[in-house]
Amino acid sequence: MHYTDTIDDSRQYLRLALELIGKHGLPTDPLNYCIWYEYASGRNEHLNQSIDEHIKKNGSFSVDVLRQIYNQHVIGQAETVTHLVREELKKVFAEIIGTIKTTRQDFSESENKLESINDALVPDLPEADVEKIVHRIKQEINNLEVSSSSFREQLRQATHEIDQLKLKMARYRKAALKDPLTRVANRRGFEDTLKEAIGKTGGAGSPLCLIIADIDHFKKVNDTHGHLVGDNVLRMVAATIKDSIKGRDLVARIGGEEFAILLPDTPIDGAEKLAENMRLTFEAIDLKKKNSGESLGQVTLSFGVTMYRHGEPTEAFIQRADEALYQSKETGRNQVTRF
Repeated sequence: MHYTDTIDDSRQYLRLALELIGKHGLPTDPLNYCIWYEYASGRNEHLNQSIDEHIKKNGSFSVDVLRQIYNQHVIGQAETVTHLVREELKKVFAEIIGTIKTTRQDFSESENKLESINDALVPDLPEADVEKIVHRIKQEINNLEVSSSSFREQLRQATHEIDQLKLKMARYRKAALKDPLTRVANRRGFEDTLKEAIGKTGGAGSPLCLIIADIDHFKKVNDTHGHLVGDNVLRMVAATIKDSIKGRDLVARIGGEEFAILLPDTPIDGAEKLAENMRLTFEAIDLKKKNSGESLGQVTLSFGVTMYRHGEPTEAFIQRADEALYQSKETGRNQVTRF
């Protein structure tokens, strides 16, 4: 297995994994940690599906079940989606080629039989023999129709399987661009979308704005109330930002408590207004613990806003938004700064 998780992501997955291990009353041994780290990261679709189905049917896990899941979905997991798809495509093509060979053989045999029938059509052929030959011809035509029908069905099935592989690849790609905790885009998803958005700005420079937001004093939330509460705060922030944007706009979690909001076709004044509206929304939220109703106090965000300058490097665009965010932090937090 090869992991490329950032330090922040790996810490997040660790917390989630330990939470799940404790929830199911399992020992924190390397096998369980590996299984639940994979589950928390969301990268292993088949493992997650297997665990979810087992929980739904049985609720608890035995050592044998966990070992089976580990062997099947961790050790036996292909390293890349490309490899998985390639192997499945090999099977599909093997079936198609086998059907082609069988169909070719059927046609060849029918060709030989029809030639022999043709040779039997000699002058002065008795009527009874003519009837036999007509019957044989009908039989061979029927055989050819069956072979052709089987071949068409095999091609239809192969097309269906290839379509399913395309859907599987799309799901893997989508999962790889999502943050497993907040279910918004991750940094890779943000960078891919940013690159595409910059490419669409064109020579005329249709506006493209970027907001970077950071939760104020988030460490205090974790230290005071624990990481599970901190995780819920992150989910709430992501969901609130997502509800505030529309269309082709994108929200991504790009760091521990840092979010990026990408706004294609949005002028700088509109981006600044959106950031201010979000700031006021968060300022008005009174967060409480679900189980006790205990107030968590006010959770505010600081914002940095900027607009893309045609032809500038991507790094400069992001850095300017970061600098604007830093200015908001330095001048008291819970503010919007536009650069």
